[in-house]
Amino acid sequence: AVNCHHVAIAVEAETAGIDRDQLRALLVAENVLARRYFHPGCHRTPPYGDGRPTAALPVTERALAQTLSLPTGTAVSPADAAAVGAIVRVGVAEAAAVRRRLEG
Repeated sequence: AVNCHHVAIAVEAETAGIDRDQLRALLVAENVLARRYFHPGCHRTPPYGDGRPTAALPVTERALAQTLSLPTGTAVSPADAAAVGAIVRVGVAEAAAVRRRLEG
C-alpha cells in the first residue's frame, strides 16, 4: 500500500544549484503551499529544548535545512501534483536565474 500522508523532498543545494528556502520561495510565489518539514527540529522544541538544541545533532540539522514538504491530500489532484513537479524541475534547471531573481 502507498501512503501519501507526507510528500517531502530533500533539496541538496550543491547538486540542485538552489537551496531548500529558495525553492520554497519559488513555490510560494507560484501559489504552492510548501513548508519546511518538521521545523524546528524536535530537539529545539518543548519539552526537549527551549529554542536551543539540547545536543549537537549535525545530521539532523542538515536534514532539517534540506527537507521541504509539498502539498498532498485529497485536494491535490494528479494535475496539481504534476504542476508542482514541473515547478520544481524548472527551479532546478533555472537555478541561477531563480537565485538572481530572489536576491534582486
